[in-house]
This record gives sequence, C-alpha cells and structure tokens, in this order.
Amino acid sequence: MKVIIGIPARLGSTRFPNKPLCKILNFSMIQHCFLRSKLSKIASDVIVCGCDKEVKDEINKVNGKFIMTDKNVPRPALRVAEGFKELDLEDEDIVVVVQGDEPLVHPDMIDLAIKPLLDEKENIYVSNLCSKIEIDDWKDPSEIKVVTDLNKNAIYMSRSPIPSIDHQEEKAPWYKQVCIMPFKWHFMKKFLYDMPSTPLEKQESIEMLRIIENGYKVRMVENLFTNKSVDNENDRKRAEELMLVDEIYMLYKNKKF
Repeated sequence: MKVIIGIPARLGSTRFPNKPLCKILNFSMIQHCFLRSKLSKIASDVIVCGCDKEVKDEINKVNGKFIMTDKNVPRPALRVAEGFKELDLEDEDIVVVVQGDEPLVHPDMIDLAIKPLLDEKENIYVSNLCSKIEIDDWKDPSEIKVVTDLNKNAIYMSRSPIPSIDHQEEKAPWYKQVCIMPFKWHFMKKFLYDMPSTPLEKQESIEMLRIIENGYKVRMVENLFTNKSVDNENDRKRAEELMLVDEIYMLYKNKKF
C-alpha cells in the first residue's frame, strides 16, 4: 500500500485570485504546501495538480512534481483524481488531498488523517480533518463548518453557521473542516467516474457533500495542530504571523534549490 499526496491548485479563485502565488515570508503559498507535505514520514510522493503554467513554474523552483489538469475540473479532490488517473496506483493505495491553501499544514497531520482508513479498512474509504472553532470562524462563510454523528461521521457541512444556536439547550462543540482529505484510490475513482454532482454540493460549493448525499461515510478526525487556511489578504497576514514562530518552517526556511 502506498500513500501519495496530491495538492490541487488553481489561480482562478473568486474569493482570492492568484492565491497559490501569494507570498508568505520566503515562499509562495503553494510552495509552503508542497515543502511541508514533503516532510511527511508516511507519504511516498507529493505531486501538485494544477491548470496554470504559473503554478507549475512555482513548483519547478522547489524541484517539485506537477501534473497539468483541465481548467474546467470544478473541485479540489476531483482535480487530484483527474491528475492521478494515469499513475500506477492500486485500489488500496491512499491518496491524500492537501488543499493548496493550507500553508501551515503539519506533516504529522497526514498520519493523523489517514488513521481511520488504516484502522477500519472495510467501512471507511474517505476521511477529513476538522478543528474546534469559536464564534468568529463559526460566522465566517469562507470556513466550512461540519456537524457529525456520535461516531464522528459527517452529517452535514455548510458555509453557514451550524449547528444552530436558536434553541440551544446546551452548547455542543463547533468544528470546521480542515482540508486534508485522504481517499482510498478505489473510492476516489468512484468519486470521479460514478458520482455526478449533487444538489447540496452545488448549493454549498462543498465537494464532500457529494459523498454524504450518496450515502457514504466521511470520517472526521480532530486536528491536533495549528493551521490557518487562506481565503483573503487578512488570512494571508495571519498565516505569516503564525509562520514566524512555526517549527516546521524552520526546517526549510533557508533551503536552497
């Protein structure tokens, strides 16, 4: 069984155009995602999947691998699936989608995220990390909130504030999705070829809803590490502040290529 990381990236974000190229200290955001993912002890390879020559050029600067994909691929995991379909992968291999706007991804987050796929081989084919949040993130439409059942399977994901507090009797923990998304390769192929886009996926613009709407489990795993997704300039500034004291950044900040 192989574990391979795919990082989807595109320049055409409506919320933050060209965000993979935005600078965070010494490197662009997509370079941070690649270099930090490369430090994973469990992954055998890391490949960026994109549709823009500028992103390819950024990855070439750090001696990374890049697969060019169609500009019209609508979702991050689908972009990785499209890019990886020509690779020699076995059905039980694990493909970990690390979103290209997670510049503070910790390499050990990969190990944490894939644990359900290793421990529950017959039942769990896709998992996601999640982190506890407070009210600012709960209100933020750029953050994807997630509610789960008692076994930590996702019930629903939304950009709106969920769960509701309108009739709250006792506060439950609030969580957001952290876009580290491992798939068994056989299920990723099913996701690519056999699951058309679904109503709630299109309503919320969240691809994991396609899986939930089709009746499959998405196992959520609570993230233990500091992270900061970047969707706007304020996020970029906050990521830069965090990077200044980040122990993983110190491992590659002066690396020459």
